[in-house]
Amino acid sequence: MPSWTSEPAAVAGRWIGYRHVAEGVPPLWYGAGSTTLRQESGRWHREGEALVQYLALSSDGAWAERVRYESIRTEVRRRRERRSLWQLRVSVDGIADLSTFEKWEACGLDPAVAVGDHADSQPLASELRRAGYRGVLSPSAALDAAGAVNLALFGGRIEQHVNGLPLPEEPVGGANGPWLPAILLTDRGAPTPFAMAHTCFRSGHHRTLAEWRSGRGRRRGRPAGRRPRPDPPS
Repeated sequence: MPSWTSEPAAVAGRWIGYRHVAEGVPPLWYGAGSTTLRQESGRWHREGEALVQYLALSSDGAWAERVRYESIRTEVRRRRERRSLWQLRVSVDGIADLSTFEKWEACGLDPAVAVGDHADSQPLASELRRAGYRGVLSPSAALDAAGAVNLALFGGRIEQHVNGLPLPEEPVGGANGPWLPAILLTDRGAPTPFAMAHTCFRSGHHRTLAEWRSGRGRRRGRPAGRRPRPDPPS
């Protein structure tokens, strides 16, 4: 029986995603076709269980993932980074919309799982796959900034290289297929100062979650029949 009390909404859309990888490494996983490396366990899968494409919906989100993973904390260390940053177009339906903490709570799920340890969210990932979802939108655990969202796609995908052109609206074969149009933005990139300043490290306090909880508590504690005063005209 799934852990949610209400099914997450299944949404369709077109998203621009970002992913950093080592130089010369493809941005996507497709069994042994795109890389011979074994995909290590992540937030939405266990190693050997399934393939998942991890994308941030902003470039700062992708860089924050790198900062968090490598615990990059100094300017000297930041400037030593030489990573490829890819931009990809995603056209897909059947995505579980858990993009905000409110949506986690509305489904009867603990919002802390969204940004907690990977082991806490992996069972939910298995439940989502069994329920037929093609992926999940969820708050970023790495980029501690309001509205930061990641997109995880279940299953193998292949990059459709686009050289010097805007990303096409649809990939080869249309939506929901294995191909994702992709542009290499840089092959010698480093995390941005914004990503450095707003990364939540693994042992750190997730400020965005704490602020959401604090705001929820204030809303619940407001006396009935009273409304907040509007801001004065500027």
